[in-house]
Amino acid sequence: MIKYIDMMKLNFQQFRIPTGITKSTFKTGDARESVANMLYLNVNGIRAHALALKIYHSEGETEFSAEEVQTLREVANAYATPAFIDGLNSQLEGGAE
Repeated sequence: MIKYIDMMKLNFQQFRIPTGITKSTFKTGDARESVANMLYLNVNGIRAHALALKIYHSEGETEFSAEEVQTLREVANAYATPAFIDGLNSQLEGGAE
């Protein structure tokens, strides 16, 4: 039996976040190292290590499994700024422009 896993594409190299609470302006930058470090320094286990390296070495849009996305959401909610969380949610919901 083949098990299909939903994959989502995220781009941490061109990561867009709001510059204020009104979300009327945004900045785009390379968040790969910051996100990789957030995982590397705060999450236990080999899967977190592999995900951190995957993000750090990613180029543009990269596919992530549902499990990887769940880990990213949990880590962002615990350790990231609200602006980063909104940027991540925007990409996950297909709202990145």
